[in-house]
Amino acid sequence: MSSEADRLFALSIDMLCIAGFDGYFKKLNPAWSQTLGFTDEELTARPYLDFVHPDDRPATIAEATKLSGGIDTIHFENRYRCKDGSYKWLAWTARQSVSEQLIFAIARDMTAQKRSEDEITRLNAALAERLAELEESNQGLEAFSYSVSHDLRAPLRAIDGFVRLLVDEHRQQLDSGAQRYLEIIAGNARTMGLLIDDLLEFSRLGRQPLRKVAIDTTGLVRRILRQQEGTMDHRRVEVRLEELPECQGDESLLEHVFANLIGNAIKYTQRVEVAYIEIGCQSTDQGEWVYHVKDNGAGFDMRYADKLFGVFQRLHRADEFEGTGVGLALAQRIIKRHGGRIWADATVGKGATFFFTLPGSSQRQAMAA
Repeated sequence: MSSEADRLFALSIDMLCIAGFDGYFKKLNPAWSQTLGFTDEELTARPYLDFVHPDDRPATIAEATKLSGGIDTIHFENRYRCKDGSYKWLAWTARQSVSEQLIFAIARDMTAQKRSEDEITRLNAALAERLAELEESNQGLEAFSYSVSHDLRAPLRAIDGFVRLLVDEHRQQLDSGAQRYLEIIAGNARTMGLLIDDLLEFSRLGRQPLRKVAIDTTGLVRRILRQQEGTMDHRRVEVRLEELPECQGDESLLEHVFANLIGNAIKYTQRVEVAYIEIGCQSTDQGEWVYHVKDNGAGFDMRYADKLFGVFQRLHRADEFEGTGVGLALAQRIIKRHGGRIWADATVGKGATFFFTLPGSSQRQAMAA
């Protein structure tokens, strides 16, 4: 070799070698002893197969046979024993010189990569097993949900129906106290039915696929406001609706979010003389839209804001404001599935503002580009 070639051979971090068709190393660079711990003398004194993992020897012999027949090695992997008894994975590239009966090869230590690949394989297998368990659990939950829906609805309907019959047919025999108790029973039965409906919807939402389309958000909100007109009769409610940007999402699910937040704003302003509700949107530097629904109603204590989006969590008594305590949990799950987030800001007696984010058109364009 020339002095420059010798210097390259000595300084290479890859394991360079020259081996003979006789199965022995002829020349090794320092990377070999640095990687395996053997001296050059120890490595060249014995056939290189002695250092190959027993399980890899048949494949190594086959590869060496191909080389001796004039076929180069593009990529080959095997394990070599270290002086401490451990093994390291080597990835080979080699060329042959049949006339000289020599093999010129480069090996690279890929032990860390192999360990990472093995760990990824193990994690993927564990994930696949976990997904199978979750799928089985979801199927069981779905069957349970249907069972609950059928088995609980029937007696609740019976309670409500028989209470009504009792009041209608025996009103003369019932004093006002008894009638009030029966009305409470029927009302609780109906509330239980609503809870079941909300729980089933919450359960189904996690399995329902998203059907994303371009949504006329302003038109969607106007439709919801028309549907809510009946709840604002005999009240002074001023609604300020800004022109909202188009968004991308599942229209039926996002309609649920807007309907829940607007419905809450109407509900929690029922005790103020003039209700003000504002629905608007701003964009952020990150290219997302931040929608908000603001009111001047009852508000809530921000110390308990972490409970807002939990199932059955309520910050007001049921006798103050009706509701099942599931709507905001549903809204949060929907927004999360759209890649957004939802939060609120409020002051007791001064109203609340609910915010949620959705990817904006500029963000979608950047992703498409």
